[in-house]
Amino acid sequence: MRRFPMLDGLRLLAAGLVLVSHVAFWTGASGIDVSGPLLARGDSGVAVFFAISAFLLLRPYFGRDVDLRRYVVHRAARILPAYFVALAAVWLVLFLRTGSVGGAIDVVAHLFLLQGYTGADYQAFTQTWSLTTEVTFYALVPFVGPVLARLARRDVRRTLLLLAAVALVGVLAQALATAGTAARATTWPGVLATSVIGHASWFAAGATLAVLMSGAGRTWLAGRVPAPSASMLFSTAALTYLLASLPWAGPVDLTAPTVSQAIVKELLYTAFAFLALAAATRPAGDEAAERVHRSPALRLAGDLSYAVFLWHVLVLQVLYLVAGWPLFAGGFGWMLFAVVTVTGMIAYASALLIEQPVMKRWASKPTTAPDDGTVLPSRSR
Repeated sequence: MRRFPMLDGLRLLAAGLVLVSHVAFWTGASGIDVSGPLLARGDSGVAVFFAISAFLLLRPYFGRDVDLRRYVVHRAARILPAYFVALAAVWLVLFLRTGSVGGAIDVVAHLFLLQGYTGADYQAFTQTWSLTTEVTFYALVPFVGPVLARLARRDVRRTLLLLAAVALVGVLAQALATAGTAARATTWPGVLATSVIGHASWFAAGATLAVLMSGAGRTWLAGRVPAPSASMLFSTAALTYLLASLPWAGPVDLTAPTVSQAIVKELLYTAFAFLALAAATRPAGDEAAERVHRSPALRLAGDLSYAVFLWHVLVLQVLYLVAGWPLFAGGFGWMLFAVVTVTGMIAYASALLIEQPVMKRWASKPTTAPDDGTVLPSRSR
């Protein structure tokens, strides 16, 4: 059985939250007084994805030497084949609509995963800014991992304080980016806000859990903090999500938040990601939970989640083109059902025909959904 089988379910849950937030935005449902903010805050799935990446990719450094070559090959095999197939579909739809695949900057940026740095995007692929952030983090992992593990073995408390400082840097970067937007700066606020630095607190959440679950971390925790149950952690995560839907976390439309709202939102998303990840990594507490952990449905959830991330905005765009609806129009319920249905079928095909064969060919221990953080996030706009 997988070491953390519930993470597969968490991946799909996070992807589902992001999908819901996009449908709510496109249909205008995010503007509804009560339910709108709850739907729009599905973009908090981004924080969950980043935290999963940090947790799973840094954990190996606490117990063994990491084969750098295998790490690089594994990352590329997990991300690139499915990504390029989805990108080709985006180009095809765009060409059929406009007779072009965009400017040279758009094409090159997406070919080399630089869209997060350039600001280039396609309407049906805007969520892939996060690939730039993830790949940057992947490049940092071989340097950060050994240092973090060595520090944790020496002094867990100081390591946690260091991670808290890293998280603070991320929050301050969000504040700076928000101030830059208010000052009408052009490109750099958006690049900073979506970068590894801008979301350092989300990565720090996963890294913190990796430290706490290491041998040194467990020894340090023993007798200090009682181990909460998964249900308590999930309940607290849900409460944090509700708090993030309140006005103090900023607007849910395209209106720019204030600096204080940006700070509150980043902190609440960080807490939500940490609590959800901590809950998903708790061991099964009884026989019923053990059966859930062994469920094939969890593995299927992990298989589908990356393709759901890649395809759902394109599916949303095509459905709008077919229906002939303008943006911010259409029924939320019907569109959500249609997007989930079509995206689910495409995701299953992608997992079966692209992701699984590639991973079986290139991973040392073939699995359908490797125990890593490769399912990537999306922003809500």
